[in-house]
Amino acid sequence: MNYKICISTDKGIVKQVNQDATMVKVASTSSYGRIAMGVLCDGMGGLSHGEVASATAIEGFAHWFVTELPRALTRENSTERLDTVEKPDITTEIERQWISLVRDINANILRYGDENRCRLGTTIVAFIEVAGDYLIMNVGDSRVYSVGEKKMTLLTHDQSVVQDMIDKGLMTEEEAEKSPQKSILLQCVGASDVVVPQFVRGRVHAGTSILMCSDGFWRKLSEEEIVDKLTKSRALSEEEMKKELDNMVELLKKRGETDNISAIHIAID
Repeated sequence: MNYKICISTDKGIVKQVNQDATMVKVASTSSYGRIAMGVLCDGMGGLSHGEVASATAIEGFAHWFVTELPRALTRENSTERLDTVEKPDITTEIERQWISLVRDINANILRYGDENRCRLGTTIVAFIEVAGDYLIMNVGDSRVYSVGEKKMTLLTHDQSVVQDMIDKGLMTEEEAEKSPQKSILLQCVGASDVVVPQFVRGRVHAGTSILMCSDGFWRKLSEEEIVDKLTKSRALSEEEMKKELDNMVELLKKRGETDNISAIHIAID
């Protein structure tokens, strides 16, 4: 697969610190071709502690991409039969490793909180594509969408109080948008003793985009706006794509978005 990727992140109009953190990595491999990974984290906590939590998560995934992913791709230490004709299920191995990675990141952030007598945490959405298959991991209420020419599809499921109430039929989506509980999470890396991520698998398709974003991005944009702007920008260069994503962030600020705002746009050709 070929990609064009851009990131836009902003502290917004109210907060003094941008507690969001983002990262993209692309690698060329002999067995699986190009591999792309994006990670987006929305940190929370007083002073700069949220920034510490999101940065800790990003650093953990960056280290994993460089050190552990190559081992997974070459199946080092594998006990599978060497004469098997089937290609190993690499996404299953990555999911297994990500579960362990998030457990370690959670422990590190909890330890930092204990040592500094503070409470902090972060959402995480992580996306990786290998040979046309994707794996998404989600903790919290940052999101991953698949965006085509006419519609977009939400691939993740918010782990939040209001989403849980929607699922149980106790609240409508319109009520959730105005609820004072809309930012309360059921799970958060660094603030939960046990973290159980959501995992999603699928196939990527040429001519579509993957949008990863924090809640500061998705709350005040309609589906029609996102589809229109991303569909048009995906035909541009990466530099022009970034300008268009930056313009969307500026639009959100004009609409009064008070949170940090972050998004990653991965255009797939």
